[in-house]
Amino acid sequence: MKYTRCHTSLGPIYVAWTEKGIACLSLEEEGDEAFRASCRECTGQTPVRDDSRRAELEAVLEGWLAGEPYDGPVDLSFLSPFEQAVLAVCRAIPRGEVRTYADLAAAVGRPGAARAVGNAMRRNPVPLLVPCHRVVRRDGTIGQYSMGGPEMKRRLLQLEGAL
Repeated sequence: MKYTRCHTSLGPIYVAWTEKGIACLSLEEEGDEAFRASCRECTGQTPVRDDSRRAELEAVLEGWLAGEPYDGPVDLSFLSPFEQAVLAVCRAIPRGEVRTYADLAAAVGRPGAARAVGNAMRRNPVPLLVPCHRVVRRDGTIGQYSMGGPEMKRRLLQLEGAL
């Protein structure tokens, strides 16, 4: 696994990838070591710095922020089959729209598993590219967000016109 630090309009975003695709993404403000530790905790692998793809990945992130979808590969192989299924459904939520945790639970054939869906969202290693900020509570409140808290979730939903 390799990683780089990208400069974006949201601020610095760290991106790690494997041969299968992008595996970790974070607005980590604590620096390289904190991001590496976060990747290790999530994937079991410690990434090595490699800036050879920085320009390409910055273009992907800025394109996404400007409204371009990212259909490229992501590596979720280290997650459970349930988490992978939930994140696949989440990835299909169109920009500018939201779904509830219960909606995703039903979509993966596990109605009543909204809490487990929330846990899968919390473990999402590639927020933005798998847009878990588009998943809200049944009562319409936005809930938590693993990449910057509820304030960042609100900001992203406003950027997309979902709020």
